[in-house]
Amino acid sequence: MDDTNKENNRKRNLYLVSIFGPDRTGICREFSGIFARRNLNIIDVEAIAMRGYFIMPFLVDFGNHLEDKKKFKEIEKELKETALRLNITIKIEEHIEEKKEKNIIYISTIGKDKPGIIYGFTSLFAGLNLNVERMKTIGREDLAVTEYRMDIGVQKISDIRKKIYEKAGEIGVDVIVRDRNTYERTKKLVVFDLDGTLIDKEIIDEIAKFANVEDEVKRITKDAMEGRTEFKKAIKERVNLFKGMDVKILEDMAKELEFTTEAKELIYRLKELNYKIAIISGAFTIFTDALKEKYPIDYVYGNKLEIKGGKLTGNLDGRIIDAYGKARIMNDISKKEGISVSDVIAVGDGANDRIMIKKAGLGIALNPKKILKKFSDGVISRDTMKDLIMCISKTQSF
Repeated sequence: MDDTNKENNRKRNLYLVSIFGPDRTGICREFSGIFARRNLNIIDVEAIAMRGYFIMPFLVDFGNHLEDKKKFKEIEKELKETALRLNITIKIEEHIEEKKEKNIIYISTIGKDKPGIIYGFTSLFAGLNLNVERMKTIGREDLAVTEYRMDIGVQKISDIRKKIYEKAGEIGVDVIVRDRNTYERTKKLVVFDLDGTLIDKEIIDEIAKFANVEDEVKRITKDAMEGRTEFKKAIKERVNLFKGMDVKILEDMAKELEFTTEAKELIYRLKELNYKIAIISGAFTIFTDALKEKYPIDYVYGNKLEIKGGKLTGNLDGRIIDAYGKARIMNDISKKEGISVSDVIAVGDGANDRIMIKKAGLGIALNPKKILKKFSDGVISRDTMKDLIMCISKTQSF
């Protein structure tokens, strides 16, 4: 066996060297310098500074130095003397490598900062026998995002997601649960539903007010959103009630249509980070096209109303965008952008978004109807929508 193979097959002698104390410049240089001069390989290191205090664990391979007890004592002495000189605390302990395969997931909570959030979730994790490997909290105004890296062992993510959602509901925060692959893939496209997602109303219900069929349309809309009525049937029934309506009424409505404040902030932040953005809606092209002119949206899709002589005929023109249509369009955009659907984030609120959300790399349910929760990776409220960026951007994560 040559020297290279001997080195590759050598058992690693790992020690965890943890230092902590008042933060200052040059600490990492001092200790990494010791390891370099002694020809010790740093396997892993993490530096955490918070409010003038720091913690820095080094995982170091001491190699053959352990065979010479005198040499090991010399290294140990130099590390401790350096810590004393810098007025910081040091701990040196042997690290036994784990052989078991880990099953890593990531859990992000978003909500108004208040006592008991971390306690509530860590109590749940302990009860479910889930090991918290890392956690980190990012504060923004009165909101806080806490991210947990978890080893769930032999358990399935689908089995624990419901319990995590329930705990989030009890505490009053939003939550996103992702497997390792979903978390680590860099997302490049965000697909949004429109009604109830980027705007806080259902466009078709607003049209119904002008057509004096509000109650009937709202009833059909509610059944469709909750999955009791098939979407194609529901939209045909509602559009038929608008027969003879002047299209100028809809055009004037479209001019006044605005995203919610939270949606605007999220959209502009996503564009700053170079995401592509699409709206795939069961609403109508008169409105989606107007929004594309007003906001930095790359793609818009909606159902097209048939118009003759400036009046609605009560019919739709072309293929209806239902739940399957939304997923198909999302797939088409992904191909056009040269990316996988696994690199897409989908956000919606109703049954018509369920397939899109299930197939996307990360599916987020916003103020969702009950049927949508079981298809999503996360459930968020409108209040925390703008802070979704803190969970999905790699610049904000571990």
